[in-house]
Amino acid sequence: DIFSFKFEDFTLENYEAWPHIKGQVAV
Repeated sequence: DIFSFKFEDFTLENYEAWPHIKGQVAV
């Protein structure tokens, strides 16, 4: 699934770059 792939890539790529994203993704 392209969505799942992009989601993982986005999360891993921006995990350290955007710490606040972690909270939004968790919700």
